[in-house]
Amino acid sequence: MVIPLIKRLVLLIMLGGLLYGFILAMNDLELVYNDFGKEYFLLNGLRETGSLNLVTGIYLDYRLFDSLFEAGILLIAVSGVMWISQHKIQEKNASFMLDKQKTPELFIIFSRLLYPIMLVFGFYVIINGHLSPGGGFQGGAIVATAILILYYIDITKTIDVKLILTIEKILFMALVLIGALSFVTTGHPFTNFIRQPEYQAIYLMTLNVLIGVKVALGLTAIFTAFLKEGR
Repeated sequence: MVIPLIKRLVLLIMLGGLLYGFILAMNDLELVYNDFGKEYFLLNGLRETGSLNLVTGIYLDYRLFDSLFEAGILLIAVSGVMWISQHKIQEKNASFMLDKQKTPELFIIFSRLLYPIMLVFGFYVIINGHLSPGGGFQGGAIVATAILILYYIDITKTIDVKLILTIEKILFMALVLIGALSFVTTGHPFTNFIRQPEYQAIYLMTLNVLIGVKVALGLTAIFTAFLKEGR
């Protein structure tokens, strides 16, 4: 009886110490951080980036270098999944585990109805990422989901994963090259190289499309590899 009571007391003391440390950390955050960045983006974001969506202006202009690393991490993840899921017998397509049964007709009908809607909506989110919530990462995920619906419509459809990986590498190189162009026009790499406000949206849309296609292909390749493993 004594030992369990001591253990509970020790646990309560440890939890109290963690709570106290958390409260001190929150107080320090109020002293260290301020609203300078938020106020700067609100006052200058649209003028300097040409983006009504400040999130897009930040990750495609102010912090494009970070976004390139995020895109690179996805490329590394896709390559790693492809390497781990290699098979001695090369399969031409990835079928769901329910391919041994007949897919319900109602499910196929709804998939055919949803596919074009999701595809159009995904590209809308990508292209209008500088005007409204969205962008390449979010829209690319939607487009990838629409592509994967094709497996439900027809399990015999094929996807060339190696080709997808090659295209994704090319798109990543294009992102780096476009980001580096600003070093010539502004002297600062990895930012918007177009300085005329009326044309800055072209840069934002181009990068969003490249990122969106890259994310869509990467996620499609990853899920395709998972589906092969699930057989």
